[in-house]
Amino acid sequence: MRKLKGFTLIELIVVIGIIAILAAIIVPSLLGYVKQSRVSRINANARSIYSAAQIAITDVNSRNGTVIPNCIYTGSSNGIGYPNGGGDSCDLTNYLGDNFDGYFLFVTDAMGNGCVYALWSETTLTPSDAGQLSFDDVKSNISVRPIGCHPLL
Repeated sequence: MRKLKGFTLIELIVVIGIIAILAAIIVPSLLGYVKQSRVSRINANARSIYSAAQIAITDVNSRNGTVIPNCIYTGSSNGIGYPNGGGDSCDLTNYLGDNFDGYFLFVTDAMGNGCVYALWSETTLTPSDAGQLSFDDVKSNISVRPIGCHPLL
């Protein structure tokens, strides 16, 4: 009679246990990295809005247009920021690129010469959402309502 070779039940249980322990250690770390990369992505999008708003405001002012001081501009994928309370819009399309997607908000400074901060989100932003965020604000709200900010407090 020939003896069959193979793994015993105990050996299989030990291997499965080791794999489970490794998975319990690795999975939370990977989830943390995913969350961190998402925070970085939305803050990078907010940085793009901030830079585009700075350039657009400079262009509008150089053409003798008017950018409303201390105003909240909101917009979406069309790239046009509309001021809260009416007035001339601010077109960011030339500075955002063709693949821009999402919703944005930026606030002009007291002189109307620049942008104080900008927000970006995957969901609609309203003037009531205007508020400069810290890194911890962005990170803690990423699961509820992801909103990126640049510059961060």
